[in-house]
Amino acid sequence: MRKLVHLIPKPVLFGLLGALGCVLGWAAGEPLLKVIKPPVAKAGEEAKGQPAAPVLVFSNELQKRLKREEAKTGDVQISLMWDNHNDLDLHCVDPNGERIFYGHKNSASRGELDVDMNARPPYSAQPVENIYWPTNGAPEGSYQVFVNHYSLHALVNETPYTVAIKQGGKAQEFRGTIRHGQTNLIHTFEVKKAPLPDLAKLNQRQPPSLKTTVVIGLWTALLAVGMAALIVSGQNLLLHRSLLTVKSATLVLVGGVVAGLISGGVSQHLFALGANSFAAQLNETEAERILPLIIKAGQVVGWSLLGALLGFGLAFSVPNLPKFRAGFAGLIGGGLGAAAFLFALAKSGEVSGRLVGAAILGLTIGLVVALVERLAREAALIVHWHANERTVINLGSQPVILGSSPEAHLYLPKHKGFPPITAIVTFRDGRVQMENKLSNSTHTLVQGNKLQIGELWIEIQTDAK
Repeated sequence: MRKLVHLIPKPVLFGLLGALGCVLGWAAGEPLLKVIKPPVAKAGEEAKGQPAAPVLVFSNELQKRLKREEAKTGDVQISLMWDNHNDLDLHCVDPNGERIFYGHKNSASRGELDVDMNARPPYSAQPVENIYWPTNGAPEGSYQVFVNHYSLHALVNETPYTVAIKQGGKAQEFRGTIRHGQTNLIHTFEVKKAPLPDLAKLNQRQPPSLKTTVVIGLWTALLAVGMAALIVSGQNLLLHRSLLTVKSATLVLVGGVVAGLISGGVSQHLFALGANSFAAQLNETEAERILPLIIKAGQVVGWSLLGALLGFGLAFSVPNLPKFRAGFAGLIGGGLGAAAFLFALAKSGEVSGRLVGAAILGLTIGLVVALVERLAREAALIVHWHANERTVINLGSQPVILGSSPEAHLYLPKHKGFPPITAIVTFRDGRVQMENKLSNSTHTLVQGNKLQIGELWIEIQTDAK
């Protein structure tokens, strides 16, 4: 195992371990997100009896489908999406009692079904339907929203769906399942036009709840813990140490949770509050265009902050890795991971987007942190374990300890007679010095010096650049 690991360049190794750690964190964290998902409505029951999820804008997946079909929006917008070839139909009864659906797409009240899918081939596996009233065109009164399962075009009958309703400066999402022949009443809402609308109140969005912020923070923390645990274990494997001591495991757990909660809280809560404040100064059309950009910026900042905190924290486990340089490298890696996450989200579903983004986040952070370690190297201790197995340790002002202690940077087997601290190597003012605890002597070492310690050889490198 160690011989195989030693064949992989360290930046690549750290990148792969970071990616795998984030994927494991993603797998552990996905069930957490169900806590903040809106509940599923029972077939035939109105979803209004169950709390809908307040959102800033429609979900990324729904927005992507609506944009693909060039759907229109206005005072009132009602959208339906599902994920198979069956033909589901969106209906809305307006305040005049006129029903808008596939057989009557335009109403006298100016409502329109402008997107209708899967009625005839070619069928889509990612369909969407949309009803809207233009700006200043929706009449006052009561609206009823229904979903009907019209035709079976897929092997499955029971079909999960999502309905999103936007009106009065707010959006709601409802989820449920439906079988062939059923019609579900989704929601009933009122449209009232104030004579002198207060734009600030009209555009005010609900900030995420504390529960949502904590869940997102914990999900992010699982990514951080998974990534840090595997990278630290990989570093210890290269140095022949225990993969995770109690102390290092505690640091990984506490540091990962703190980093995840901070970065998740910033991206989920603070930027949402900022978006709300900014949206209060805009009209509805401007808010719908600009809010998604603010939310994406919040995700980039949050993941970049996560990368910076992880890079800084990993410097405590990698000898003589400059902490602030590592933090900056992590910042860049986190930003790249966030960009990949947003790209994947735009090209696929939310779950797969989070998976791809998490993997690239771990890959980029691990890669850039290891590259910073290499670029910051002024002198190094090269440990030759066997003919094709060696480890390079940066030398610097932080002493590199060789010995049988669990805290030693380079582990020497206790059963072979090595004391807890066998030697201490430092690099200061351009000189490498080794304090030999076995002989109680101090030696100045130069480029190319080789020393045998037990069955291994160590070599000094002072022209590491």
